[in-house]
Amino acid sequence: MIMRKPFPLRVGLLFGLSLAGLLSVAPAERPGPNLIFISVDTLRADHLGIYGYSRNTSPRLDQLLRRGTLFLDASANVPLTNPSFCSMLTSRYAHQTGATRNGIPMIAGNETLAQLLKAQGYHTAAILSNWPLKAHLSGLQPGFDLYDDEFSEKRWLFFNSERDAQGVTEHALAWLQGQPAEPFFLWVHYSDPHAPYLNHEEFSFRSGIPLSPEQRNLDDYDSEVAYTDHWIGQLFETIEALGLPSRSLIVFVADHGESLGEHSYTGHGRNLYQQSLQVPFALIGRGIPQDQRLDFPVELLDLAPTLLAYLNLPAGDKMLGLNLLPAVQGRTQPAERLIYFETYPGAVRQVKGAKEIIHTKKPIWIGFREGPVKISYSLRNSHWELYRLNADPQELHNLAKVTDPVFIAISERLLAWFNREEKEGWAVGETDALTEEDRKQLESLGYVDK
Repeated sequence: MIMRKPFPLRVGLLFGLSLAGLLSVAPAERPGPNLIFISVDTLRADHLGIYGYSRNTSPRLDQLLRRGTLFLDASANVPLTNPSFCSMLTSRYAHQTGATRNGIPMIAGNETLAQLLKAQGYHTAAILSNWPLKAHLSGLQPGFDLYDDEFSEKRWLFFNSERDAQGVTEHALAWLQGQPAEPFFLWVHYSDPHAPYLNHEEFSFRSGIPLSPEQRNLDDYDSEVAYTDHWIGQLFETIEALGLPSRSLIVFVADHGESLGEHSYTGHGRNLYQQSLQVPFALIGRGIPQDQRLDFPVELLDLAPTLLAYLNLPAGDKMLGLNLLPAVQGRTQPAERLIYFETYPGAVRQVKGAKEIIHTKKPIWIGFREGPVKISYSLRNSHWELYRLNADPQELHNLAKVTDPVFIAISERLLAWFNREEKEGWAVGETDALTEEDRKQLESLGYVDK
């Protein structure tokens, strides 16, 4: 069994910087708030205490998120790592960014949050931890002064395709201890809850009795969440000691969730059930109400327009999401709207010749939500599913009946959207971007079928 133990934080020793020394330095001129964007890969909202989970997986995050506004019903638009981040940072759908699968970068012409902030004088850095976010595989590097995607270090008996939470926190603190000029945009991404799940001895939920594979996956996933929570807590301690919360907007989000045996599936990206789509999403900062919980549906396309509005900057011309700030501050309530999602095969399988793969462009599932009504369609199997989430949150009772006028009307709306988007052009990035090393690393993450 492979275990990783958290070590005492050693960033000050590694980089020769004391916190007292940092606090004695006069701050630079600050024309606008900083943006600290903390994301976690593959994190289900319902596995955090603040979202009602019974296990003590997230004491540090629970404490942090109570200092701001929590969205209780936030959905990813695509449950795959790079496609999701490309969508949320451009406020565009995956079929518009061209990053439809892990291993396929965005096409040119997509303006990201980092590029917009860089143009406004922000100092920008990304501390990353998951192979699909490599610069040549994502297209997300433009706009960042530092894009730290070098994380294939040897950890605990094997070469990992992820940097673990301890390493992420240490690299992020090293950047902060370098006293970056303000305002800055710092993106810190953790990946530990992503498969393969590891048991952390000091954060273990195993009972000691023989476990089924499903229960072991669940216990080890929760162990990964708790381990990540610990290191996010370490990061925030220094953020707080540096006085950054008073002059920063802090954002917490996940790129997508994870199925843990529900619907006979473990993983993400192969379907559009709530376990893979529903994510934590919170805002913390001056002017953001504390301990507020909003239950109306939102989507990750809303993230970039909302952050830009808080920073008093205009949204990009092509951004599709809503500015949620008026709702957060109690000035208005968003009108009910359609929230669309799509998903694709996990990753390109081949290093060369990937353009010949069937379904490279088209999704395998599409769907939308309108309030509690959720419909999805498998393009591969011509299969429909319809649920009312208020009555059936686990999506166990499919209401799709081809003779039902209500179903027919809803399904026609989804097909009309798909046909309209397809007519406008289904974008796809460079499908031959993968190297052989990339293919191996994506395979280790479960994205490539062997």
